[in-house]
Amino acid sequence: MQNFTWHNPTELIFGKDTVKELAPRLKADGIKGVLLVFGGKGTFKSGAYAQATEMLNSAGISFSEVNDVKSNPLVGKVREGIQRVKAGGIDAIMPVGGGSVFDTAKAIAAGSLYSGDVWDFYSGKAKMTKALPIYGILTASASSSEVNNISVITNPETEDKISMSGPAIYPRVSVIDPSFQFTLPEKQTIYGGVDIIAHILERVLDGNEECELVDSQSYALIRTMMNVIPELIENPKDYDLRADYALAGAMAHSGFLSIGRNPRGDFSSHKLGHSISLLFGAAHGATLSVIFPAWSRYLYEDNPVPFARLGEEVFDIFDGSDEEKALEAIEALEDFFRDIKAPTTLRELGVKENDIERLADNACKLLPYGVLKELEPEDVLEIYKLAY
Repeated sequence: MQNFTWHNPTELIFGKDTVKELAPRLKADGIKGVLLVFGGKGTFKSGAYAQATEMLNSAGISFSEVNDVKSNPLVGKVREGIQRVKAGGIDAIMPVGGGSVFDTAKAIAAGSLYSGDVWDFYSGKAKMTKALPIYGILTASASSSEVNNISVITNPETEDKISMSGPAIYPRVSVIDPSFQFTLPEKQTIYGGVDIIAHILERVLDGNEECELVDSQSYALIRTMMNVIPELIENPKDYDLRADYALAGAMAHSGFLSIGRNPRGDFSSHKLGHSISLLFGAAHGATLSVIFPAWSRYLYEDNPVPFARLGEEVFDIFDGSDEEKALEAIEALEDFFRDIKAPTTLRELGVKENDIERLADNACKLLPYGVLKELEPEDVLEIYKLAY
């Protein structure tokens, strides 16, 4: 296990009817006005909007709104939010939604205290060091954005989907009421679950075999998610299932599963998936169910041990060589994705064969990346071909 320092400053309030517990936190911090950031109809359908605004009104805290945040959130919406904040009367940002809403809120929080364009933080032209405080209400689990210091934003003009990170954009407080997720569309439950599983896999498949304790937690979370997702498809309003799903979602990319690793995991599949979302508008989780098996197939022969271990710990695969167990594990993972009706080929996402080189060119803009193997342009192209 590598030396590590880990600190996650987000206060997590978890459970039924917990939105009201934000009021004393806001008052204690002297917050008088907030910017509500949310998506669309789902925020109202879940009841989260009503509870958030009731809490703010009862606490005497004013609010304005930026809505219609989309999946794969756009820098244009971030700029709109920054303009609202700079108009005055706002001390904090309050996302009410899923990862895209939280990522947008973080970008607004940082950009509101910066004199230049917020995209500078994503392109590397400027370093983000400060942000307005963030108090969030989660309505869809997937990215762990409610408990981490990462924001991913899309810029369609430059054809980039890039992340920024820094201590200033950890939410100060996040509320997770699993009952807000009762009304999620089935596809969102499926794709959010795939994203959660991918975040965990990106740790245990990084080639680091020295983190037994943390890896054991990771395998347990994967098994839990593989049990919970099919059950939620059948019983979407089961509170205990939603609670397990939401807690796994918060743990997956909070930083805890990265402790003792150097670096924090292999996020090649996310990088490759971002280009698919950017260029073809595919849901983030759908890109991961396609890319993760392809990435795994490309690498397992030279790196069989982590994939074989996945087979043993998650799929009860014990017979054969490491290479044989590894391939069987990859096939079992892909079968699971098919079973929950997640796509497993680029064709299912509307990508044509003659689009593959364009995808590869876009994904190569962010090279180098990769831990199990640092990818070169030819590797990126071959993985997309395997995914087709």
